[in-house]
Amino acid sequence: MGKAISGSLLRMWELLPDGIQDALLLAVEKNRNADRDNTVNSCPHCGDHNTMDCAHVEPINDATVGLCCVCGYLWCTECDASLMHGIDCGHWQICAACPDRKESGFCGTPAWECPRIKEWLRKNHPIV
Repeated sequence: MGKAISGSLLRMWELLPDGIQDALLLAVEKNRNADRDNTVNSCPHCGDHNTMDCAHVEPINDATVGLCCVCGYLWCTECDASLMHGIDCGHWQICAACPDRKESGFCGTPAWECPRIKEWLRKNHPIV
């Protein structure tokens, strides 16, 4: 990634635990030029389509964590929030405390349409 990581993204990565940083760097190197059926949207930071989810990245194993193989940006694939301090998105706390009726633990409203999550994003996550 070298030159492609901007100063702000480098600082973002530095906040992550060393094991997560190492796993992400390995995933980027393995997947930078890989042909794959990409189900992850383009990077919210740089717009590139060379992205992946971290479902098969040890120790993350989470399809809701998106990784750009070009600029190194890390984000929640459900609400597009940047994951600057860890791989657990803050919108999960909003979902857990939501008073709406849930079946199987979920209310059925996609994160990107939820007014509570939209408000949280507006207050806590500036547009990248």
